[in-house]
Amino acid sequence: MRRLLLSIIFILLWTSPSYSVDTSFQPGERLHYFLTWGGIKSGELTLEVAPMETMGAEKWWHFVMECHSTKFIDIFYKLRNRVDAYTDQSLARSLLYIEKKWGSKSKVKKIKFDYEKLEASYIKNGRLRRVIKIGPSTFDPLSVFYYFRTQPLAPGTLIKAPISDGKKFVIGQARVLRRERVHVQGKAYECVLVIPDLRHVGGVFDQGRGSKTRIWFSSDPSHIPIKIETKVKVGSFIMWLNSAKKGPI
Repeated sequence: MRRLLLSIIFILLWTSPSYSVDTSFQPGERLHYFLTWGGIKSGELTLEVAPMETMGAEKWWHFVMECHSTKFIDIFYKLRNRVDAYTDQSLARSLLYIEKKWGSKSKVKKIKFDYEKLEASYIKNGRLRRVIKIGPSTFDPLSVFYYFRTQPLAPGTLIKAPISDGKKFVIGQARVLRRERVHVQGKAYECVLVIPDLRHVGGVFDQGRGSKTRIWFSSDPSHIPIKIETKVKVGSFIMWLNSAKKGPI
């Protein structure tokens, strides 16, 4: 389950004139997913676009991911996870990333982005662990998911974006393969199949050696992730959409 949860976070047009970027989402959007491993329900996950934050004279996007394992899985590995990611209003770069984990293990990680110095500071449990160089437009492991949702997902295209998990700065990429119809809970979705290549990114994008991730995004302008499948040595983890609430227009 951990491998899928770590890769989800990639993993992921209701436009409004009040924002400076056309997006396929708005504050108030909430996506709920079930997670299964070998056909056994192992957890639940939500992705939410929170209300815009005002920092001084600027407005920030605020994205939230929360996930938890089921009571059965808690016996083996209890997981409770929350990620808060903030970007500028134009969705061009990350400003702050906070990841909290508690359960079998507890820790708090932060990434602070400084674009005057072109540096990212990695802070773990209140201690500065690392400072690395980044580019003038860099995404954290969660906000890049929303950035990709704003891009045209045309089969045959390769989408790239600079990403930092606080430890490394790399160019993540995803290849859009083809259109496919996916059935989830008795409903058919027209989707595009996307294969991410994020082997060198840690944190929520840690795919692990030998693992493969496939993501089916809806082919409509909302580009909602309908299904995510990660194959690892111990089997396949699958995340599938249970419900979707779109934000106001």
